[in-house]
Amino acid sequence: MKRKLVKQGAATLMVSLPSFWVKKNGLAKGSVVDIEEQQTALTISTDNGTNGTKKEITIEISDENRHDTSNMLTHLYRRGFDTIMLKGIDDQTLHEVRTAAAELLLGFEITETTKGYCRIENISEPTGEKFDVLLRRCFLVIKETQSLLNEDYKKSEFNHLDSVKELRNQQDKLLLFCRRVISKNPSNMKESVLEWELITFIMHIEHAYYYLYKYCSENKAGFSKEIFGLLHGLEEYFQLFYDAYFQKDIKKIHKINQKKEIYHFGKCLEVMHSSTAHDGVIAAKVREIFRWIQVGSSPILGILFQEKLH
Repeated sequence: MKRKLVKQGAATLMVSLPSFWVKKNGLAKGSVVDIEEQQTALTISTDNGTNGTKKEITIEISDENRHDTSNMLTHLYRRGFDTIMLKGIDDQTLHEVRTAAAELLLGFEITETTKGYCRIENISEPTGEKFDVLLRRCFLVIKETQSLLNEDYKKSEFNHLDSVKELRNQQDKLLLFCRRVISKNPSNMKESVLEWELITFIMHIEHAYYYLYKYCSENKAGFSKEIFGLLHGLEEYFQLFYDAYFQKDIKKIHKINQKKEIYHFGKCLEVMHSSTAHDGVIAAKVREIFRWIQVGSSPILGILFQEKLH
């Protein structure tokens, strides 16, 4: 549909809204709409892209799906549902729901519970405008985890497992929200596929760091100069990843791909082949993180090329 711009005053251009759309969404003089810029497009919406409607769903909990309650909640959340009603829950399931709401569903709270029933609603969710701020925070969570691991490995004292786990949970919550923002803007979904893919790799990187720290803690890993060198190299490798995205620097991605021969197929394998059993396992886990970073640079490259097209 095309509309002709009309001049209003000395510098303002105006465009009329289609009457059917205005009526459908119950708009009138004085109504407020959201205007969001998306490359060369301006999107006008009445509730952050939801046309004023709230998505609701009711799920029957049974012995068949009870074990998967938390997983179902996170999928419904990221798909954009605003109210989730659960029927057939028991006390243990309610405890799991409370935990999931607190740890993973940003802005959601349990608003009603009766015997066998629970209602979870969006009551304080941030706006989609916070997407970039929260995504940057997810990158910084990985940097915090790196610092804790490297410092503790140097001392051979792994006393921050709870802190690392909390960082992982915090990042999961923020990334689920970022996916939710993408899902609630279907008009921009095609261009957001790369961002969705990037979010997946950021999550894999943090989770791999958590399991690396957990292994070191549980097995009382001692200091190894070779392993510490890999951890330091991994920190520099992730910095290239971070700078590529936030500085919009394609050259950093080229450096990531160049260095994979040095680390993935060089130093990591050397340590795996020549070390003790524990150090070999640690080197393998470090190599996995190198790999996630390198593969994760692919959607960044796609995003940067996409921006150049506009």
